[in-house]
Amino acid sequence: MFEVPNGTHWCKKMDRMSGLADETLNVIMGFNGATEAARVLTLAKRFRNLHTVVGSLNFDDINDFHGTFSEFVSERLGLLEDNQFVRRFSLKARAILDPADIAQWLRDVLKRGVVDVSLHIHGNNGAPLPLELFNSRSVGMLRLGRHLVISEVPATAALPALETLVLDSVRFHAFGDCAFQAFLSACPTLKDLTINGWFWETWRWGGMLSNNSLQRLTITRRMQSGFDGFDYQEISFQTPSLRYLDYTNFVPDAYPVVNLESLEEAKIDLQVVEDREWFGELLEDPDHLSNNPTNFIEGIKNVKSLTLSSSSTFQTLYFFRESIPLFENLHHLTMRHSDMRICWRFLPFLLSKTPNLKTLHIEGGLHYAQKSESLDYVCECVSEYSCLSSCAVEFMDINLWDDGAEGEMEQIKHFLGKLAHLELLKVHSLGSISDGEKLRITNHLLMLPRASPKCKVEISFR
Repeated sequence: MFEVPNGTHWCKKMDRMSGLADETLNVIMGFNGATEAARVLTLAKRFRNLHTVVGSLNFDDINDFHGTFSEFVSERLGLLEDNQFVRRFSLKARAILDPADIAQWLRDVLKRGVVDVSLHIHGNNGAPLPLELFNSRSVGMLRLGRHLVISEVPATAALPALETLVLDSVRFHAFGDCAFQAFLSACPTLKDLTINGWFWETWRWGGMLSNNSLQRLTITRRMQSGFDGFDYQEISFQTPSLRYLDYTNFVPDAYPVVNLESLEEAKIDLQVVEDREWFGELLEDPDHLSNNPTNFIEGIKNVKSLTLSSSSTFQTLYFFRESIPLFENLHHLTMRHSDMRICWRFLPFLLSKTPNLKTLHIEGGLHYAQKSESLDYVCECVSEYSCLSSCAVEFMDINLWDDGAEGEMEQIKHFLGKLAHLELLKVHSLGSISDGEKLRITNHLLMLPRASPKCKVEISFR
């Protein structure tokens, strides 16, 4: 943020700034909010002549307006004076708009040094976005969606100020070179990229996600009705500065290049297509599978914090257990799932590769199986937990799925009885249970033997 302090020294700085070109002053003003910009205007006569500030222009067709929505937006933008600066432009529309109108509106705000652009509209009928959008020197935050189509990015594209880019159900349909990669290449200071929603499988692109400045990446794939898997797709990550990755996607055929050397935190949800038989007997025969996350699993080995979401991820890690690398820097592991029936067969293999793990969170309940209708037991796949004896975990946090069922208590018994370095175990019961059940669960947990003499147990109920 461009600060506007008081005092004589600031006035001298203002005098020096007055010698700058109008275009440069427009960019400087672009990084100020309406309040800060107004303070600048009160201090410098030239700035007052150069600018009046419109903080935000927010258009939403759910609101009341006279005439058609397009007429309303055009009329409002037509009232802007040539020297007015627009900080933020937001357009939300549920009805289909004329692509020519959208392009003209964008030109109107781009020439006024807009910093924050948000389009949440239903498609542009394949019409190109205006050239000015790909050559803005002021836009620092850009949100595009939904169902917009980007088929071409001009060779002259340059977005030197863009740091945050959100693509919500946007399609890239390149007719020549990869439009997606051309877009990223035009953003030399991009820090945060989010790709949400549908249509990832329909992109016509080179499969390379490459940007040297990117620090945060979120990819959330939502399955479209009727989607039965990729015909063939590879995805590569050439993002050496990336520190945070939140990745929910179907596993493609391969990850040829995975450069995530700076990665510190990762949240992973590897999904599979149901009609491809990943599990059952095929778990022992990789020749039946085309999908291969081996390079991706190896590529996240430098993380300090790792969250594994969904039973599908657990299954995938078990199948490719031989690919699990040494996670030498991993200190925090979170297991997040909603199906206690799915085996944790991957867990011993993962824990054996995490020599410095200190914190283990289990959200969604412990895994156990029902041997009969009347008897719960710890699943055979992890019943021994031999890997726990050498595990360095000091803090563990568990949510009870079944509010103290026998199988859950047996699981906790294994953790307490074998984690020699454990200092604190927190157990949360999220269900609505009676006071008598609370007392039973509390007494049971406090009486369990512990491998660590300094381990404390804390129990909380909703």
